[in-house]
Amino acid sequence: MSALTATSSGTILIVDDEPFILDVMSRLLGDAGYEIHTCYLWSGIANAVRIRQPNLVLLDYNMPGLRGDAICEILKRSAPASGMKIVLFSSEDEDELANIVQECGADGYILKGTPAHELVRCISNTLAGAN
Repeated sequence: MSALTATSSGTILIVDDEPFILDVMSRLLGDAGYEIHTCYLWSGIANAVRIRQPNLVLLDYNMPGLRGDAICEILKRSAPASGMKIVLFSSEDEDELANIVQECGADGYILKGTPAHELVRCISNTLAGAN
């Protein structure tokens, strides 16, 4: 088992407006044993969540048109009992991002630039219910 291998599998939907980020994150989390789906921007997210039923949505905070916190609030209202986790992904200031997560009801955040092994650990812990 490699250092990046997830301890348990799950389905992750990655939502970002940068194709490079979608590609890198898909490979990294796919190599860690997760089933990965992607959504470019936010416009198709409701349909992707309905069809794919992900265990976790990794959601870019800074997207054109609608920020990640607003999307998080919509998703949490539309499927509150589903158990789906939402993690914001951003390069914002960590303290600011922590406040945003608390306000919108996200299950956590990951800073862009976090080392790969730490990112996989954070995703695994979030899916396991640990923080």
